[in-house]
Amino acid sequence: MPRPVDSSDLDRLGGDLRQEMSATASGLRQEIHSTGEQIRAELRQEIHSTGEQIRTELREEIRSTGDQIRTELQQVVVELRQEIQSSAAQTRRHFDVVGESLKSDIKAVAEGLGALDEKVERFRGEAREDFGRLDRRLLHLEVRVIDRSDPA
Repeated sequence: MPRPVDSSDLDRLGGDLRQEMSATASGLRQEIHSTGEQIRAELRQEIHSTGEQIRTELREEIRSTGDQIRTELQQVVVELRQEIQSSAAQTRRHFDVVGESLKSDIKAVAEGLGALDEKVERFRGEAREDFGRLDRRLLHLEVRVIDRSDPA
């Protein structure tokens, strides 16, 4: 038969329970604190590791993008040089055509000046002849006028 429980047994049992609960709570606190520290350490390590990985990936991306931009710029420079050379060749051809046209025009003007010079020379010759004839006629007239006015 079970023995009757008295109040001292209950007090002792309550004290034992309190002690057990206090020890368990203290153990839980230590376990929680230890787990928290462990989680913090793991998080720090994960953040550090992830940060390094992100830095490495960013450096590689920047390097890759820089190389890509450099390649694109080199291609643009090559295209610009080709366009400039093409434009220069086209301009050269245009000025060659303009130069040939100017040569023709200059040659035509020179021929016109030569023809004009010949006409002027002919005109001078004709004018000399005409002035010579006019001079002779005036001389004859003077002689006549002098002969008529001379009573000798």
